[in-house]
Amino acid sequence: MVLSGCLFLNTPIALAQVQNAILQNIQAQTLLARHRATEDQIRIAQQNAKTFFKQLPPAKKQELEKKKVKTVLIRTVRSKETSPDAKEVRMRVDLQSETLIDDSAYEFTNPLPAGTIAKVKLESDYVGP
Repeated sequence: MVLSGCLFLNTPIALAQVQNAILQNIQAQTLLARHRATEDQIRIAQQNAKTFFKQLPPAKKQELEKKKVKTVLIRTVRSKETSPDAKEVRMRVDLQSETLIDDSAYEFTNPLPAGTIAKVKLESDYVGP
């Protein structure tokens, strides 16, 4: 009903906000669990982060900073602690320092689309490849 009202009133900003809120809600619900990452998971996440930041254009980094995005969700490998229901495991990397924020591995029941913004904690996280 609200969505159709936004379309009828021709308010693309309100529509974008509604779509963004829905997307973030769906993505936040896909979080399955969090556990302490293994050495392999940390090493792989660090390698993947290094590759990601090498390929990230400065303009895209500035755009994310303007959107107040402070972290990037980077893929890592599964471990023996990973739930069988998890489709992917990611770790959070600081956008400024390009280093892991902590030693937590986050499991997701649905793969997160690369290039989107999700909320794992209270902050917005950019979903890396």
